[in-house]
Amino acid sequence: AVGMTLVTLTSGIDLSVGSVLALSGMVAAITQVHFGFNAMGATGAVLSFASALLVGGFCGSITGTAVARLKITPFIVSLGMMVICRGLTLIVSGAQAVAPLGENLGQISSDYLAPGPSLILLSAIVILTAVFHTAEVMRGRESAFDAAKSGGLVVLLCALGAFAFGGYRGIPYMVFLAVLCAVAGIYALKYTRYGRFIYAIGGNREAAELSGVPVKRTLWLTYFLMGMLAGLAGVLDAARVNGAVPSAGELAELDAIAAVVIGGTSLMGGSGTLVGTIFGVFIMGILNNGMSLMGISEHYQKVFKGLVIILAVYLDLRSKKKS
Repeated sequence: AVGMTLVTLTSGIDLSVGSVLALSGMVAAITQVHFGFNAMGATGAVLSFASALLVGGFCGSITGTAVARLKITPFIVSLGMMVICRGLTLIVSGAQAVAPLGENLGQISSDYLAPGPSLILLSAIVILTAVFHTAEVMRGRESAFDAAKSGGLVVLLCALGAFAFGGYRGIPYMVFLAVLCAVAGIYALKYTRYGRFIYAIGGNREAAELSGVPVKRTLWLTYFLMGMLAGLAGVLDAARVNGAVPSAGELAELDAIAAVVIGGTSLMGGSGTLVGTIFGVFIMGILNNGMSLMGISEHYQKVFKGLVIILAVYLDLRSKKKS
């Protein structure tokens, strides 16, 4: 969802998320099982993890090159990459599941940061957030209202994290990685030139190029990051189930797009935030879990998700017409 937000803000869309996820997860599994990385312990797990990220980044760089240099429509390029990666996943796996991966790689998804260190980490995040926003207000880079709003959101999330994880086994490493990606994305969009470039390109690519924005480089970097994040999702998914299947990640792009659109990011580009996407992810998670608990068939769940995406896009178009 983080990567999809970055791509969507540039007025693009990436349909290859699920297939890159599957290919990256399969590469991690094959290196663990068939290349013997599992016998290397933690070192092998790190190498498999890195291999998945490299595969995802490579796929993203190919898409980015086609979009930025060849100026092919992102929808078409990512659709082609989706088919290519699905085919490659079937080829490298022989259309067979690869398992088990061993406990070293699986620790990424099954282990927890102990409750004590988890609470200390959450407290440190609150303190650092307060110091950061105070410094931004004193430098005149941020209004007191915006600082209070952003800081209050962080405090609320940390309080919820302390309530949810403090009394259990601590913060799962997967949650920690997800929060780290989200925070990095929020900081990049709000406080770096790269983030300003993304909004400028999504608002008006021609005007951004005439203003000196490095459009081609920014687009390539955005799709590269999209691929890396899809690769990260792939290795985490494989670690979670202790194996990889060629069909992994099917329609994952729909969940990502739905979360982004529900979170307020415009498919036309140039408008939206990662904070909104995070809430969109929560909403999609609640819908998925709620429908599953209610015993609603997966077939009907897909229909409902499609309707949610159409409704969200319609509301976005209506809001733009009114403005």
